Amino acid sequence: MKTKMSGAVVAVAILGMAACNREDPAPSEPAAGEPADAPETAEAAPSGQPELREGLWVVTSQMEDLSTTMRMCVDADVQRRMSVLGSQMAGGACEEAEVSPRAGGGWSVRSVCDMGSGGRTVSEGTLTGDLRTAYRNEMTSTTTGAAVPHMNRSVTQVVEGEHQGACPEGMAPGDLEGPGGVRLNMLDMAELAGQAGTP
Repeated sequence: MKTKMSGAVVAVAILGMAACNREDPAPSEPAAGEPADAPETAEAAPSGQPELREGLWVVTSQMEDLSTTMRMCVDADVQRRMSVLGSQMAGGACEEAEVSPRAGGGWSVRSVCDMGSGGRTVSEGTLTGDLRTAYRNEMTSTTTGAAVPHMNRSVTQVVEGEHQGACPEGMAPGDLEGPGGVRLNMLDMAELAGQAGTP
């Protein structure tokens, strides 16, 4: 039971962090006398890896009939240590964790994680938003080889986050606060996930 609960929390946190952010530079204004560039027909692909704005995020996860809202405190160090999509967050259990810019804007996301008795999970989806005020992450995850039969299935999860400003006093970077005020640290959960995935 403990392993299943840890896995669920880590999954939400990973998908929340999949929206890891980067501030895109603002478009420059044309110099006086210069014509403005013609509008592009398609949004350019973002540069670099996504990274969330530091501070407090309210993250809502919707999966099948289950909706969960959490508060998440992040900074640059937490995101660096956990990596985009949590390949390190899962304790090194993810053999793949790729985030690539999409020509129409946003990012394509893919991860492959071996969680031991929890099975092998392949997740694919898209990440959109400016990552400074909001983001949306849509992922479909397919698990095979899990010891518990009903875990072997495909599920689609939508995670939406909104930036709320600075983290409140008493909430440290990496803290994840769920319903009822239950607070966990994502780095600690990453370590537990890695232990669960170790034979």
